[in-house]
Amino acid sequence: MPLTSLPYILIVDDTPVNIEFLETIISKLKVKLIRAFSGAEALTKTKKIKLALAIIDVRMPGMSGYELAEKLNLERPGEKVPIIFLTASHFDEIETGKGYGSGAVDYIYKPINGHILKSKIEVFLDLFNQNNTILKDAVLLKKSSDKMSRIIAALNKSVEKEKSALEQLQQLTKYIEKAREDERASISRELHDDLGQALTAVKIDLGIIKKNISDEGTISQINKVSALVSETIKTVQRITSNLRPDIIYDLGLETALEWYTKEYSERYGTGVSLEMDPGISFSAEDSLTLFRIMQESLTNVARHSGATRVDIALNKTGDSINFSIADNGTGITESQRKARNSFGIISMKERAASLNATFEVYTKNSGGTVIKLIIPLPNQ
Repeated sequence: MPLTSLPYILIVDDTPVNIEFLETIISKLKVKLIRAFSGAEALTKTKKIKLALAIIDVRMPGMSGYELAEKLNLERPGEKVPIIFLTASHFDEIETGKGYGSGAVDYIYKPINGHILKSKIEVFLDLFNQNNTILKDAVLLKKSSDKMSRIIAALNKSVEKEKSALEQLQQLTKYIEKAREDERASISRELHDDLGQALTAVKIDLGIIKKNISDEGTISQINKVSALVSETIKTVQRITSNLRPDIIYDLGLETALEWYTKEYSERYGTGVSLEMDPGISFSAEDSLTLFRIMQESLTNVARHSGATRVDIALNKTGDSINFSIADNGTGITESQRKARNSFGIISMKERAASLNATFEVYTKNSGGTVIKLIIPLPNQ
């Protein structure tokens, strides 16, 4: 595909007002804009066009955003299009991982924050322009060997710029993760304050009604409904705790791990051993990251491993802290570990990277899977 003077950006949304809003944001940038209201239209308009970025709505009739992303990149072997998905839904990690597997580099949640979206677009445009510079310099290299030193200098400068751009992306990723945790906290509060209180009021009203009824059949039905309401209240409490484990902020990581592993053991009938060296402490933000990694790992154990026991350890060794989660299940194969749809592993890797930690997942000689993080101590 030929290099263009201005980069192309594709925007796809089946709602015209959303297209207009995106156009308003992107119109301030030096780009060529391709608009489409469906996946089919987008594929037709972008044939043989090199795209710097695609911004795609996830939910569209006929062809979803995920399907469109896969087809765009199938048409461009070795030249993958970076894709930002737009969605009004807050997906769970499996659904989010599906998007990353189809080519996403990020998600933007509606209503769209124009400033954040513009910042992300500028990062990808910078990367695209740098890559084009590298390609042009490579062509010149074939024609003129006497320009080698100048090209090498330009490449080195480009590498530094790319490094800076990647650092910006990492900062954006941290910002997005914080925004997600803030949203989880908001949802948790609403569930607790609104739904939890409403269910409690229903249970009280059922008790009042029961006192004024003498029919045994009706009383039996009220008892059943009251028991169902009680179970629903417990479910709401469990969901709110998983969405926002306030225990981390109130009592620290150790207590949070003890609480969650106890609840996990009771729910799944799996023995869980927790070993922590005394005196290990993390910031609330890092503690939440480690908690989410353990949560994801234990979810995978329950879904896939068939394990009857899990051993969790958090130990200080020299100038680092080791965090490991080992089960006695069926283990994980090399193909499973490297599969593009291993969304749980992808999620844990991203969180480990935010701690500057090395991440390993492997099968023990005796069987079972081990998730291991090596976290460098500060100022080491």
